[in-house]
Amino acid sequence: MLTTQPQEEITSLKQNLRHEISKLSGASENNIPKYICINNLNSKLERLEEIDKILSIDKYKIVFIGTIGQGKTTAICHLFNLISDFKVSKTIGGKTKDVIETRELLSTGAGKTTICEIIIKASKKTYIEIEPYTVDEMENIIFEFCDSIANKDNLQSEEKIMISEEIERAIRNVTQLKITSKTVYDGDKKNILRTDKAKELLDELGVELLKKTALDNANIEARTTTRMECDNQNNEQEWIKNTFAAINNVQLKEFAIPRKIYLYLSDDILSGSNLFQFDSVVDTKGLDENPIRKDLQKYIDSQDTICLFVTPFSNAPEANISKLIGYHLTSKSKEFHHRFVTLVLPRKNEPEKVHGSDEDRDLGIKIRQDEIQATFKKLNLDFFPKNILFYDSLRYYRDDIVKLNEIYDEEDVQRDKNEFIEAIAGVVKRRRNILLDEIKAIKESSAKIKNGGALTESEIKAIENAIKKIKDLQHLSRKVPGFVYENFIDEYVNKYYHTVYPAWNTKHAIHRNFGSYEPRDIDIYYDAKVVAEGIDEDKMLKKFTKEVKQELENILNELTSANKYLKTFIPELIQEFYRLYDEFIDEVGTEIEEEVTRKLLPRSEDSEFWNALIAEKGKEKKKGETFTDNVCLIFKRQLEKETNLNTFLKSRAEYHWEKLVIKILGFFGQK
Repeated sequence: MLTTQPQEEITSLKQNLRHEISKLSGASENNIPKYICINNLNSKLERLEEIDKILSIDKYKIVFIGTIGQGKTTAICHLFNLISDFKVSKTIGGKTKDVIETRELLSTGAGKTTICEIIIKASKKTYIEIEPYTVDEMENIIFEFCDSIANKDNLQSEEKIMISEEIERAIRNVTQLKITSKTVYDGDKKNILRTDKAKELLDELGVELLKKTALDNANIEARTTTRMECDNQNNEQEWIKNTFAAINNVQLKEFAIPRKIYLYLSDDILSGSNLFQFDSVVDTKGLDENPIRKDLQKYIDSQDTICLFVTPFSNAPEANISKLIGYHLTSKSKEFHHRFVTLVLPRKNEPEKVHGSDEDRDLGIKIRQDEIQATFKKLNLDFFPKNILFYDSLRYYRDDIVKLNEIYDEEDVQRDKNEFIEAIAGVVKRRRNILLDEIKAIKESSAKIKNGGALTESEIKAIENAIKKIKDLQHLSRKVPGFVYENFIDEYVNKYYHTVYPAWNTKHAIHRNFGSYEPRDIDIYYDAKVVAEGIDEDKMLKKFTKEVKQELENILNELTSANKYLKTFIPELIQEFYRLYDEFIDEVGTEIEEEVTRKLLPRSEDSEFWNALIAEKGKEKKKGETFTDNVCLIFKRQLEKETNLNTFLKSRAEYHWEKLVIKILGFFGQK
């Protein structure tokens, strides 16, 4: 939180700014210098309000974002003391024996283990709460599971990926249609027979009766419990491990499939943990084909959130992470890089094997850190080197058994944890110091404005010339030819939708759910916004407007370099321009999302469009036809109806660009 001194300084500075704005507004003359001063001071006042809110954040959320199977959950458990020793059976050297092994309290594995987002918070007592899927949503998911079983042997040419492993595991438990294994011997030969109850029922009864049986077994209306408190005071760790696994796998008949799981931890569990330093720790669902997801946007946009983008050491920064970070860091005004951390997870002696490290771990980490920073620079991304962190949760453990190696002790483990937590605290401190410096700069520039004299005739002339040049940029159609927008539908449907969701099963699930498939965090309406904006600076709207954006920025920069007094005003105007440009991109993208939503209404079985897409599954194809080509053609034609979506993008881009330029001109008192 703010100390008394910065809090008082901000309050005092805001009062002074309001007084000066009021004084200038009351002056009788109306000229360019007056408007520049008033608008500049108003801009400073708005920025101070924003800084005040940021500096008042008491505790940050720490959000882990990463591709499936890269070790997010394991890192979280070890960092925040969600581990304990358990007796387990282990096969070592061909022999099975009981050993004591350190295990994570949350379900971990080789990926696809946790079914949904996990939010971990400190509490007075330990309990687990879920946000469940609705009855209708669960019924839909069960039917999709049955359809996936029916289509497992489908020989369509498109790549086939069934519903996610986590969801399938949950549905099999809910419907009691599990895969069982049985060991049989033929003499000395050992065979393991696996039986799929769902497949047996399908073969016996057909898909419709399979659905009815699955739904009857699930008894989803009775799954109304959303909270369970720890009833094992002697061993809370054991209760958390067993109960979390049961809820995550939906093994408890009173619980529905969870959309989110909230884990509240007592003081006893958190003894020695650093969780208290944070509002919460969030383990997001792993990234798959499409890393730019709407469910992550709320965390990325939140000022009280530190986003940790998890990547393996071997190929850091991993492709999905680069794509996701790149999409957001192109927004210059939002200062994402103040809150973005690349968390690299080495495994054992990977740093020592880095070329040029001479088997020195610290040197290997430094080399990889420099390589990651170089990659970001090549991608034209602004990223703080100190925000590239490393943590190996199993560094001090044996390879055969997850047990602390005899040559290390708990102090070694805790030292690494402390270093990591201190590094996160450093991210927050750097952000705070940047903002405190900004307050100081606002105070100094405000004094210059108050004490400054009138603009010279040459300076006013320079501003008038700049205004004329800016007005010439008001109409985007003069700078961006109309034909560039004609590729949008093709980019969205034939390139993005076609390739990001390659499996025909996935597309069919999207169609059955009318464009949003929450179990996989798929939202094709949000996808339209992403594509329209441009995934990076060389795509779609960001690419089309890059040159005209630079032209406007150059006009403003020329004013700064040519006129001494204007150096007080223009840098902040350039920052305001960055904000307006990001707002322009977002507004156009949002209107595209809304227009696609409108064009694809109704989102129900009453829609001729959605029924046509759904009917493509199992439909007999002519020679050369494919499921994917057909659904993309139907999709494309729908977006071309009435006002073509390409034309709509052009009109909204031109409209919002004109609004942007008018706001810039307003800084100089122009209307």
